[in-house]
Amino acid sequence: MQHTEGSKPDSYIYACSSSELEEDDLIECEVGTETIVVGRGEGKVYAVEGICTHAYAELADGELDGTCLTCPLHFACFDIRDGSVLEGPAETPLRVYEAIEADGAVWISYEGGE
Repeated sequence: MQHTEGSKPDSYIYACSSSELEEDDLIECEVGTETIVVGRGEGKVYAVEGICTHAYAELADGELDGTCLTCPLHFACFDIRDGSVLEGPAETPLRVYEAIEADGAVWISYEGGE
């Protein structure tokens, strides 16, 4: 779901200003006890868990090219749109969070990790 105007729903948590997140940028957010990475690929914002499912590297230190999020440690590649593994060594997909833009900010849907 991609919102570009209006107010955010109540279950969303502020991630960053829209102006902070340029194309192919990654920003790490700490939400509760979880690390989440927000990225802008192909003009849309996405949010996924921020720790690689293979060797627990911080994905914010990786690279985003379009919708391919590459881990900095062993170069596993994930599709930031749905968390799926595009290239190993990772085998487990990333958890995905809905991300929207509203009121000049990026917001993440977060309800205790669901």
